[in-house]
Amino acid sequence: MSAPKLTCFVALALLSAACDGSKRNTPEQSVPVRPIATAAQPAQPSVPQAPAGSAGSPNAGSEGPVRADAHTKLDYPGPWFLVTARETGIYAETKTDRRTKLAWAKSGGRLAVLPSVTKTDDCAAGWYQLTTGGYVCANDGSIETPGKKPRLTFKQPDLEQVLPYKYARNSKHGTPLYRSIPSPEQMEEYEPYLKEKAAKAEPKNPTATTTVKPAPTAAPEAAPAASAPVDLDAGAPESAELSAGEVSALNETAMPWWQQGDASVHDVTLDELAAEGDGILIKRMVAGFYVAVDSTFRWNGRTWYKTTKGMIAPSDRFWVTAGPEFKGVELDGQTFALPMAWVYGWRKEATLYELDEAKDLLKPAGKAKLFEPVKLSGRSHTVRGKSFHQLATGLWISDRSIRITEPGLPPVNLLPTERWIDVNLRQQTLVVYEGNKPVYATLVSTGKSSKIKDKDHSTPVGEWRIREKHITATMDGDGSAAGDLPYSIEDVPYVMYYYKAFALHGAFWHKNFGTQMSHGCVNLAPLDAKWLFFYTDPPVPHGVHGVWARDNQPGSRVVVHE
Repeated sequence: MSAPKLTCFVALALLSAACDGSKRNTPEQSVPVRPIATAAQPAQPSVPQAPAGSAGSPNAGSEGPVRADAHTKLDYPGPWFLVTARETGIYAETKTDRRTKLAWAKSGGRLAVLPSVTKTDDCAAGWYQLTTGGYVCANDGSIETPGKKPRLTFKQPDLEQVLPYKYARNSKHGTPLYRSIPSPEQMEEYEPYLKEKAAKAEPKNPTATTTVKPAPTAAPEAAPAASAPVDLDAGAPESAELSAGEVSALNETAMPWWQQGDASVHDVTLDELAAEGDGILIKRMVAGFYVAVDSTFRWNGRTWYKTTKGMIAPSDRFWVTAGPEFKGVELDGQTFALPMAWVYGWRKEATLYELDEAKDLLKPAGKAKLFEPVKLSGRSHTVRGKSFHQLATGLWISDRSIRITEPGLPPVNLLPTERWIDVNLRQQTLVVYEGNKPVYATLVSTGKSSKIKDKDHSTPVGEWRIREKHITATMDGDGSAAGDLPYSIEDVPYVMYYYKAFALHGAFWHKNFGTQMSHGCVNLAPLDAKWLFFYTDPPVPHGVHGVWARDNQPGSRVVVHE
């Protein structure tokens, strides 16, 4: 996601971190890492191995892998615990100990629980045990009543769609996020541009008469010339005028940042965006910020969004964005198998060629569309210093028009059915394995590299395990270098943290997969991120919003290499 402190704020975990590795707080659970040997990566402790006999998979020994669309509801008669608090923790024991927190659920989450409760001093209403393991405090919800529609809860992520929520992009600097619906008077106070907009929209009445004021009977006292020097520190006479430049400077100083033009935005920080906050206003937004929409409603003649964080935003300052529908391919060994590639770049199509290898002659023989997956034969050929790859169809394509899967070496001590992830930074590809068998492949966008330290957001090379997973997590941060803008994206989808604040996650704000785009995280198309999220460990039970890996359920390994 600017090497800023990309703050990946995770509810309950209270994690504020950045894809560039900087963070304000340390995550509650951390997994030691064993990076691939490289001079660019400092040594780290070893990765804890999966328990003996474990396949490192949420459904080891089952008939097949969990797919993204297989996160189905449990066939359970009840009781179901409905979370009514903003969020609640799920613990390994009947006490609120951060060290034993297994997972968390958000408002509206439905958890399958056993009927009896265990009362402790930590939870007056008692603890319900989940059928999938762990305990939830009854203070944070209630047993669901059949046929009764829940109220005052938040919308749950829709796992059947491309994106779990509707996302809206702020289009103007200074857009307010309110604590509650503002009155018309409060709207005028916090959004002065509304009055100007209304004035411009008022129809002109051609029959109206114009009142002309009579000329003054006496000439006003002459004012000093605008060019006359004025000593502001010494106190200028009231009748003295400032130069045009001085007036402009004073006006800009008095104006809030969001009314001063684009140049002022480069200096604003997240803290300054909240500086105007009070009992009505939470903060202001920079153009390009995203909110996740819980619901849409009309009030005071205006349409509003209630965000998934409970904030209120005027919808007329936003436009709704749709997630890219690009996705990778499942590798069945027939339709698609390694090696394979995708057409990428800035053009909508890439040229395919017939090749006369004896004469080194190329003849155009068709087109391949951008992001089209193509199966390779494994052969390559150089024509006048330029490299070409042969497709399984026998045609050829330029090396510059494709990204090719080039996995690295598998991890050591790999179990036969262990699921793990290979990320190639040079090719911007990702391959998912079950043991030594490749099962899925796609394009990614990793961190943007730069020789300028403040602008270098390179994704680190190494081997780690997924530490925690969240169906959504908010990411925001300040610009770390000149020209970098602050940013904020509510509820980034399908987040899998594996090292410090570096994560694999869905990205709906761009579709340039195959090209470096992020601040260090591994960006995936939302459909790919969803597939990976539910395929890898630790598993995410129904109704749960986020989980942490633990000793008896380690996270899947992530190997990142050049």
